[in-house]
Amino acid sequence: MSIFDFPSKAAWQVSALVAGLAFALLAHLGIAIALAPILALAGLICGLFALAFVYTYWRPDPKLAACAMGAAYLLGMSGSAGPLTYPMAALSGPLQDHAFIAFERGLGFDWPAIAASLTATPSLRNLWQMAYDSSLLQLVASVMLLVFTGRRARLADYLQMVFLTLLAVNALSCLLPAIGPIRSYGINDDLASLLGDGGVRHLADFFALRDGSFALFDMPKTEGIVTFPSFHCVLAVLTAWALWPLRWLGLPLALLNALVLVSTIPQGGHYLADILAGTGLALAALALHLAPSLRQPAPVLAA
Repeated sequence: MSIFDFPSKAAWQVSALVAGLAFALLAHLGIAIALAPILALAGLICGLFALAFVYTYWRPDPKLAACAMGAAYLLGMSGSAGPLTYPMAALSGPLQDHAFIAFERGLGFDWPAIAASLTATPSLRNLWQMAYDSSLLQLVASVMLLVFTGRRARLADYLQMVFLTLLAVNALSCLLPAIGPIRSYGINDDLASLLGDGGVRHLADFFALRDGSFALFDMPKTEGIVTFPSFHCVLAVLTAWALWPLRWLGLPLALLNALVLVSTIPQGGHYLADILAGTGLALAALALHLAPSLRQPAPVLAA
């Protein structure tokens, strides 16, 4: 047995390959890479490997070993698929905001009016911010919740789906890049001041990557620069599925993640297309995951 059996050897191999690809592309684009934060992250991951080694071989405790490797995998994910978003933005094609706006208008979806209604009161704005900010916290908490409730296999599936869908988000964002509705719709300053900064904070990096002026990749200063599809929506659906079996927590957390989906409009600055694509991507991942078990024949009960 190896500590890398969790979530799986293949998952670790893919993560390492993606990290190599991300930093090779950054170097190819002539972007300098700040090494100190990367070395610090690698040191933290190695420390978690060591902890998992202790709890696998010296003081066997499968739950603590799984917690350590789950946390290490999350950090590895942030250090591989996360950085990949930057060269993907630099290599992306023409902006597609016009297509996303046309899609909304074709459906009669008035983004500015809906964003205004969602931010009409301070309590609503606080609600959306709380929901949006909970997404990554839920991801981290899922490791402990699933391990200590005896659902290590579900956690392994969840972590692998999160990583693979993040890679799909990277690819789609490169094919269909966008700057988001706040700038594209020309949202006025009064409404823009009520919206979260998730829809504009990334634009300086995004434009610099596209025009070739981005000079230094410093991991702690990176932004979530993907507009289409919304990874917050992917994560909301997958997290709701992962935590659904938890007694007393499954339903409340599913409702919280429903709020996360809505919050991606006022807090994340996402188009309707971003939300639908992110949700659809997560559902597709779950369908592929569940398909083998659905094909298994039902057990025959003895008479």
